[in-house]
Amino acid sequence: MSVSAPFNLNTIIQRNENNFLANSLGDETVMMDMDNGEYLGINSVGTDIWNLLQEPISVQELIKKMLDIYEVSEEECTAEINAFLSRMIKQNMLVVLK
Repeated sequence: MSVSAPFNLNTIIQRNENNFLANSLGDETVMMDMDNGEYLGINSVGTDIWNLLQEPISVQELIKKMLDIYEVSEEECTAEINAFLSRMIKQNMLVVLK
């Protein structure tokens, strides 16, 4: 299992609540970026990740928790989380703590 930069399995991350207002709509989440007023939507899987990022968590622990929720291979889960976290970092939705 590997994760590419700018984070690795031991990186501690947390969602950036300072720049985003979020509201759940069913099993999805709609967010507003308070810096630019843009709205973003995330599906149910993204919402599960967003909820798990409420408190600081390592990437490895996030993957483990998502594997407990979803029946996917560890490789697929790692790849999907890696891609999602990379998008979150680009959109300033994620804080890398350590």
